[in-house]
Amino acid sequence: MKKIEAVIPHARLEGAFAALKELNLGGITYFESKGTGEIPRPQMHSGRGTGTYTPEFNINSTVMIVVSDSMANKVIDKILESTSTGLKGEGKIFVSDIEDVVDIGTKKHGESTI
Repeated sequence: MKKIEAVIPHARLEGAFAALKELNLGGITYFESKGTGEIPRPQMHSGRGTGTYTPEFNINSTVMIVVSDSMANKVIDKILESTSTGLKGEGKIFVSDIEDVVDIGTKKHGESTI
């Protein structure tokens, strides 16, 4: 089994979800994250005034999926198709091996739980 963690710009999250839905995956976990990658941070307006500031971090989303080894490349391809425009600094995809998965409710182990 593989765990795929994709850090993508928050604005592209819905596109990634739509693409991944086509694969009929068992489940997807995501959370908002912040980072300082290659993409320049946009100027933000402060309060009611005309002042602006540059935030220290970009707002991203981290999507986490555990899939069988045979599905890993399909998932990665879908994420790339739905989030990449070919520019540097659009995020990263991390892939790692998963030794075991345990379903808390049924207490079953292994790939059948995903």
